[in-house]
Amino acid sequence: MSTADVLGWTGALTGGFMTAIQYLRARRVGIEGISPLTWSLFLMMGIFWLAYGIQQRSACMVAGTVLVAPVQAAILSAIGWKHIWRSVLGSLGIVVFSILLPTALWGWNAGAGAIGVVMVVTRFPQLIDLIRLPSVEGVSVMSWLLSSVNLGMWLYYYVDKGDSGAALSMVVTIVMNLLITAMAARRHHHTQEVLARWRARLSAR
Repeated sequence: MSTADVLGWTGALTGGFMTAIQYLRARRVGIEGISPLTWSLFLMMGIFWLAYGIQQRSACMVAGTVLVAPVQAAILSAIGWKHIWRSVLGSLGIVVFSILLPTALWGWNAGAGAIGVVMVVTRFPQLIDLIRLPSVEGVSVMSWLLSSVNLGMWLYYYVDKGDSGAALSMVVTIVMNLLITAMAARRHHHTQEVLARWRARLSAR
């Protein structure tokens, strides 16, 4: 088994665990700041990744999608289905017309390129909520950070397999994930308290 295959399987087997960290924080702390549209899009994009993995005959791609989907659904369930059903239906429409339709018309490379764009767009609702909502304590910094690490494994996998479309989507998505990580960390009360203590110490000197 090559290094790329090892990383692919590692990414597949750990993706659900990293996403579960967000679910556990939502149950323990609350759902404040978690974007239902972002997580609905994550869940619906799994339709493409599952089909793409089957087409590529990549067992780790299929396994990664199957393992993470129930956790994504659990996060949406924690938010409450009566609050997110519009986001779920809207996400399904976005995936069908923005990803699956280009794939059917122009092939898998077009679909891989399209999902790269959509993967960036999925992060914008979360970024907007991090800016506008008064509390974002429900957003797990650790989950988004570990997700970036997980995507880094997939980036290596796609580069090794010569899949430039999927690799490019990973690069841009990692940047967006790290931005969300930084913004969420900055907004959390614990981080603000730590920064306040450091400022107090510096001003006392």
